[in-house]
Amino acid sequence: MKEGTARHLQTIRSTLLVGTAAAALFSFIEDALAADKPEAAPTIASLTTCDTNDVKDIKIGVLAPFSGGGMAADANDLYNAASLAADELNAAGGICGKGARYKISFEKGDTEGQRSDAVITAVRRLTTTPDLHAIFAPYASTSNFEENLMAKAQMPYLISGGSEATKGIISKNPDGFPTVWSRVPDYGGYGTDLPPLINKNVEAGNLAVPAKTVYIIGSDDPYGTTIANGLKDSFTAAGWKVIGTETVPFQTVTDWRTQLAHIRELKPGMIILTEWSPASDATFFNQFIEQPTDSLLFEQYAPVIPEFNNMTHNKATGVIFDMLGGAVDSRPDTKEITAKYTAKFGPGGYFSVAGYNDMILYALCINKGSDPADHLAVGKCLGSLDVDTPSGRIAFDPTTHLARQGDDYMPTIFYQVVDKGGKAIVSPPFYADQKFAQPYWMTTKPAK
Repeated sequence: MKEGTARHLQTIRSTLLVGTAAAALFSFIEDALAADKPEAAPTIASLTTCDTNDVKDIKIGVLAPFSGGGMAADANDLYNAASLAADELNAAGGICGKGARYKISFEKGDTEGQRSDAVITAVRRLTTTPDLHAIFAPYASTSNFEENLMAKAQMPYLISGGSEATKGIISKNPDGFPTVWSRVPDYGGYGTDLPPLINKNVEAGNLAVPAKTVYIIGSDDPYGTTIANGLKDSFTAAGWKVIGTETVPFQTVTDWRTQLAHIRELKPGMIILTEWSPASDATFFNQFIEQPTDSLLFEQYAPVIPEFNNMTHNKATGVIFDMLGGAVDSRPDTKEITAKYTAKFGPGGYFSVAGYNDMILYALCINKGSDPADHLAVGKCLGSLDVDTPSGRIAFDPTTHLARQGDDYMPTIFYQVVDKGGKAIVSPPFYADQKFAQPYWMTTKPAK
């Protein structure tokens, strides 16, 4: 129960008239709030403790761009993290299920830079692999069209990217996708939550801008375009003037000097880049910092990937970014998973905890009694989950099959890059590591 809610109930308790009716009313309120709590986060021990000794082997596929583009780091992070969780479950005897323990191994399905033909080939191979009963993906294609193939094959599919595309596909016929679920929420928060947060921190004296003007560069994929369009509208609504917009090809820009020349002429108070590939975003920063403008800089997603910090030589301190559905770094379970991942594989990005979480969510459904071979039953279980996780509370919207978004579920988490390429949560306050800090390249300084 939230602290504020608890205080409110205490006020009710102190003001209600003494009597049976009052006591019954208060009991009803408390029961209703208790019923809204998520299931406690499962552990390796809780998923593997049983008397069953019969062991069965099953496979899980990972569908991802392992080659052919700049997204291999995400693919490998998810594969490694899911394998890490599976190794722990296997070492503890296997997932306790209905009448048996289940040990997990993995198969890769390479979508080769998210090429449509490679996606189709990989899906066909994985969905026809004997004893393969689920597929995880960070993202597989640029449009999530493979979700139609998963539904046709009745294959449990947990995807962690492109939620706008997923919503567009599934909302037309939710019952037609009983095995397809998005571990990430609606991306609406990416398009709305930044401008009021910047305004709030400017007013509080944590940040300063020379003018409320913004230049927005989007990319031509659905993710980058949707976020750029949303930010254009929400910055305008928040009292900012959008003085420039541009759309660039996703993952192909290697020289940003044309865009930066225009930015240097206009001198915006804030620059937004929603092209989200690590190499392109790192190149943007490196060319920006050669002659920086007096601007806050927001780059979508890429700074969470170690490749970005390696390419910027850990000089991107002050860059702002946000994430939805990623791990909450300040949580103890996230810190534990991150430490284990780093010890085995080196530093990871967004999916180094998300992949671990995928494996635990699937294991939870097996532990609840779903037969891995009964794909529809597993899909139904996934859709019914309401559970605490390193990403926050996961429960799914039945009309879109997206994880629910918001402070009570998965909040939009804002970060700044800090010294030596680290990242610190700056919002929301209940997860924050520190307050916003004025970037070192800016000449405008906060008043306080």
